[in-house]
Amino acid sequence: MPRPYPPEFRARAIALIHSGKQVKQTAYELGISAGCLHTWRGHDRIDRGEIPGAL
Repeated sequence: MPRPYPPEFRARAIALIHSGKQVKQTAYELGISAGCLHTWRGHDRIDRGEIPGAL
């Protein structure tokens, strides 16, 4: 089972991407996989109403 990350950590990671950092570099610096960060970004885009759907 994957290690759970607190919502604050996820929010900080997404904020870094919104500020212009690359997903791959951000994931490396935070010690998480790029795939995980892409998933979080997808959830964030759905929550913001940018794209339809549910993940």
